[in-house]
Amino acid sequence: MTFIRHSTDCPNIKIGVRKIKYALNSYADLAFLIPEGWNTEDPPPPKFLVFFDDIQDAINAAWYLCKCLPVECSNKIKWFNSDMTSTYKEMELDNLISSETWGLCTTDLFGMVRLDVIQHKCS
Repeated sequence: MTFIRHSTDCPNIKIGVRKIKYALNSYADLAFLIPEGWNTEDPPPPKFLVFFDDIQDAINAAWYLCKCLPVECSNKIKWFNSDMTSTYKEMELDNLISSETWGLCTTDLFGMVRLDVIQHKCS
């Protein structure tokens, strides 16, 4: 894994880059986000954002990652894009900050939606 370090006001934000091993449409390269064998008695995985150029790819990736979780936790990973209502976007941003949501598969829209709140909340 290669890490790119960029100065931010939030030292807990990290950008990770991994070499692609599998077909892009399999989303299998994202499996590392949910530790193998993870179960509901384990601490939640670290929060994450995965960015895509295409809304359908973000949706498909979220579905893939949900299948990596026990059924009762499959609502912890969601997609986030410009097709969502403003109310949904605000609610999901709050859910990500509060750890109700663990991960979002999103487009570059996420960077434009109240990023200041995330920067304010990081520690």
